[in-house]
Amino acid sequence: MKKYALLSAMLACVASGMSTPVQAQAVATKIGVISYWGTNASLYNQLPAGSLALINPDSGIFQGQTTTLVPDLASYKSIVDQQTSRNVRLIGYVPTGYFNHSCNQMGVCQTWDRIEAQVRNYFQQMPNIKGIFFDEAAPANWNCAAFVNEYQQLRTIVKKYRADATIAFNAGVPDNCVVSATQAGEIAVLFESDTSSYTSQVQPITNATATARAKGVLTWHLVHSVPAQADMERVVQEIKNRGADYGYVTNIGGNWQAGENTWGSLPPYWTRETELLNGSSTAAPAVNWGNLNHKIVNKASYLCLSATSGHAEQQVCTSAASWNLVYQNVSGQNFYKLTYGGLCLTAGSSNANAVTWESCTLGDRQLFAMREAGGLVHFTAKTTGNALTMDTSSAGSWASARPYSAASSQQFYFQD
Repeated sequence: MKKYALLSAMLACVASGMSTPVQAQAVATKIGVISYWGTNASLYNQLPAGSLALINPDSGIFQGQTTTLVPDLASYKSIVDQQTSRNVRLIGYVPTGYFNHSCNQMGVCQTWDRIEAQVRNYFQQMPNIKGIFFDEAAPANWNCAAFVNEYQQLRTIVKKYRADATIAFNAGVPDNCVVSATQAGEIAVLFESDTSSYTSQVQPITNATATARAKGVLTWHLVHSVPAQADMERVVQEIKNRGADYGYVTNIGGNWQAGENTWGSLPPYWTRETELLNGSSTAAPAVNWGNLNHKIVNKASYLCLSATSGHAEQQVCTSAASWNLVYQNVSGQNFYKLTYGGLCLTAGSSNANAVTWESCTLGDRQLFAMREAGGLVHFTAKTTGNALTMDTSSAGSWASARPYSAASSQQFYFQD
């Protein structure tokens, strides 16, 4: 990925040669993050449900250029297992050597044997991993004719070990040579560069993305060097307008020689980015997902909603039970009754902040609208409009109902 920021710029002339303009339509773009985060589980826990990210121990699953597994493999497996339970899809990073398979040298070449060994070990060591992310998936010396055979060999390796695996090819450039080699259901990274390049290459990006979508190929746009939240909001809208299935925007620059770790952390506007990409605004209508039975996990604490002695609280998820979310339609509006152990979550009277746990006989005070944003949900009381809120991030803390502010303490996800 580091070298490829330079390669993307070098190949811009190839992309700019694409012809007939295509007008894409805005799509429901999801978050796809290049997550070079080591074993920092706290970063992975900020990914919204339904998003896509990478697991990348050491530019692959091996130490350096050996075929020896990384020593902290158990930590990475734990991250994969935990995120799978949160409905976050992780795929394993594999470098491919820019179509050069004559040696094993990082950023230069990778042998077919080492590529296959990486794929095999990801699936063997991390059974919950969803697929493979092939990086360096374009030739250092541009050759459009080489893409089909290269991608077919990589595809064959993956299918040998898991037929239903997700496959992503990171070419990083908006070119139909990439699209023509990719098959329906696979993912093509068609842009990986800075915000100025994303603006200047609007037509080739739009064209390649539309061509990919027409054949059922999913597309992924990665834009770095986006300084402020207002800039991010503009770029996210461009990503949607250009029809990408996955997108990610960060303020970090792409000059890795100067120490910029482009994909090493989340941007400061991350919460707002998740609202724009993986979901809708806070004004979104209440959802109707039918009756549900899940544990309810708070985003801020990663603890589960529980209830005891007349109040709602949070506890470690192993000691909490599932809630029954019973759907009700009232005058054409969607609400849920949240039941735990035969009693119901209850909003305080008037604008009181209290949330109690009582017999399910109190009518509208026990109805909550459930709204989705950024892959997370929040619950607002029918009677007051206040949102279910965890007052602290510690186990045993009580829930309250307060005006919705999109704070992590008011956002939840489901876990079986």
